[in-house]
Amino acid sequence: MKAVLLPLLLVSGLIAELNAGDWSQFQGPARNGTSPETGLNLSGWDENAPAVLWEKELNEGFGGASIHGNEVFMVDRDLGERDRLLCLSLEDGETKWEFSFDYAGKLSFPGSRGVPLVEEDAVYYISGFGQVFRINRESHDADWMVSIQEEYSAAPPKWGWAQSPVVIGDILVVPAMSEEVGLVGLDKNTGEEKWRTEAFGDSHSTPTVMTLQGVEQVAFIATKRDEDDSGIGTTISVVPETGEVLWKTDVYFNKIPIPFPNKVTENLVFLTGGYENGSCMIEVTKNEGGQWDVEKVFEMTQGTQIHPPFVIDEHLYFLANENANHKGEARKTGGLMCMDFDGNIKWHTGDQPFMGRGNMLLVDGVILIQDGEVGYLRVIDPSPEGYKEIAFLDVFGKKPEVDEQIAKQAGRDRIKMPDFKFWSPMALSNGHLVMRAQNMVRCLDLN
Repeated sequence: MKAVLLPLLLVSGLIAELNAGDWSQFQGPARNGTSPETGLNLSGWDENAPAVLWEKELNEGFGGASIHGNEVFMVDRDLGERDRLLCLSLEDGETKWEFSFDYAGKLSFPGSRGVPLVEEDAVYYISGFGQVFRINRESHDADWMVSIQEEYSAAPPKWGWAQSPVVIGDILVVPAMSEEVGLVGLDKNTGEEKWRTEAFGDSHSTPTVMTLQGVEQVAFIATKRDEDDSGIGTTISVVPETGEVLWKTDVYFNKIPIPFPNKVTENLVFLTGGYENGSCMIEVTKNEGGQWDVEKVFEMTQGTQIHPPFVIDEHLYFLANENANHKGEARKTGGLMCMDFDGNIKWHTGDQPFMGRGNMLLVDGVILIQDGEVGYLRVIDPSPEGYKEIAFLDVFGKKPEVDEQIAKQAGRDRIKMPDFKFWSPMALSNGHLVMRAQNMVRCLDLN
């Protein structure tokens, strides 16, 4: 396979180091949605609410932000025409530069996807149509581009490629998801293919890096579907440098995988998703012969459709919300859920509050939740004893509109809540919290 090398000098291997406060990739510095920052303004908002530092209008879409130093990176899409990688000032939101790539076409649920990955010399991103880019931060042009569709004869998944780039050392891991190829390892500097795995279906999940029993590995979840939406699921783990398969299992099936596998302990991994396919816990162990064994520990009917759970003090916290429980009485089965590692549910909030398919961050011992329906920001003090909300902010000013819609339904047995699709992942760096609505991004000052 050959990368499309665009006409400029390739940048040779500078080793990028993340600044302590950077949120330079999907799910932050440790790829687990956790910020190392402390001392932020995370309570007492009735008197001291965070200010909105800036906002910027975008086209409709879902792409989230990365933050590196004093710059914010995100992908916007001019609908039906082109993708644009934006570099914004963290201080005021002004556009510092952008890279655009013309590619006609529309995806179901239009707009951008994924989160760029930023290093000192380059930005990597994957478009919804499967182009993988390395953008030079000095020239603002492409060092190389690989088209997954063309190079691997891959058809776009249901909603296009929604993955974010994952880099381990000099290897960029990309889901090809064609009839013949599953995961691919590219040289991040040149785009040259270094390894590939066999095919295992498609996915909207991002590969994730985890260390189990001292072995660093890349785990990924995918599905081969039949016409009746049944099929077989595959969770696979590979060596990032070589693509060698360490272990794989078919014990969990989800017809549209989105959340990535979650490390719980050195040998427990939680697999979850929406679409009424629930979740399961698996145990992964390395035996005396050096081989890996996988066994299902338990399964449950609840799952989280888009964003991954958090592991906090021997408990899992996640929004147990999906298409199936978004209306009427079914909402009472969802909300924020807390359970132990044996699958025992300690509590869940139901529809008080429900919080939709929103995103969560963990910072300084508390959980920040962007309400997936209406964009409210909540701060939660996590405890297996019960739900404790310590701060609330209507970041995008949706509450009057929501209250008006609810008032119009007075007397109905079932109230239909609006869903404005605030599903994008947040980013937090140096006290700046970047949140996205469908057509707007806002930056809050949490200092």
